[in-house]
Amino acid sequence: MYRQAAAGATALTEDAEALKHNFLLRGYFKNRGYEDSADLNKYAIAGIPAGPAQKTFAFESKNLFDKSDTAKLRNEKTLNEAGKYLQADPFGLAVIAASTGMKGDSDKDRRLTQARAFVVRDYLVRNFKLDDERIKIIGRGKEENATDQVEILVFPKTPAAPTGKK
Repeated sequence: MYRQAAAGATALTEDAEALKHNFLLRGYFKNRGYEDSADLNKYAIAGIPAGPAQKTFAFESKNLFDKSDTAKLRNEKTLNEAGKYLQADPFGLAVIAASTGMKGDSDKDRRLTQARAFVVRDYLVRNFKLDDERIKIIGRGKEENATDQVEILVFPKTPAAPTGKK
């Protein structure tokens, strides 16, 4: 029974991967803004670093995304100012944080904000010369006193520790 279950799970995974590339269903995944939900955790961090950001860019979700319940970018060129800044100025870490207001389903909002942060990150990495290891995401979901927005928080490089050599 275990072997059958494992074989079934493997087959399901393979079928799901094939569906992503199927001509008729490709639009579904494209409309979401991302293909694989596992991608959403790849660059995630648990929280915003302590200390002030050296620069913050804030974008209202309604001006950035196609619909209120999707992560598909509609107006990605709005992100170009942030991309140019990240490309030109040295930084230690950039965190793309997405949040929603207090309305809606908590789990759905958390997943939506993760997806939105991911597609913003993906756009910046694809269109600007950036060290993609220093760009992380966090989906905040619902937050009290938060608006439906995406922020790009840029944190400075930390000074190098002294080596003791002269």
